[in-house]
Amino acid sequence: MTATRGGAYLAHISDTLTAIAEQLDEQREVQQNVLIALNALLETNRAQSEMLAEILGAATQDAGPSPVAVALEALATQVRQMDENQTSLIALVAELPEAVGRQFETSLKDWSTATATKH
Repeated sequence: MTATRGGAYLAHISDTLTAIAEQLDEQREVQQNVLIALNALLETNRAQSEMLAEILGAATQDAGPSPVAVALEALATQVRQMDENQTSLIALVAELPEAVGRQFETSLKDWSTATATKH
């Protein structure tokens, strides 16, 4: 009877680990898709920053200070800040799969230790 309960317990653990592994794979795929979207946003912002820099360069060639140049400079500063923020966000998202894996391993070790001390 003990062998049957032990076998059932191991089967349950195996099923649980399989389900967790499947969920981790799904999360990894979601994170990769988010990373792709964020990279696309970053490229778009970089292109916009370059265009704004060109417009600003053209606007500042006027004889006097141009309100258009001032407005474009403020806009370009904001776009550069968005670019920096998105770059930071992309770096954080890129670290997520490894961080989730480390947390999963730690949780599994803690669970195994707790289970071993109970039995």
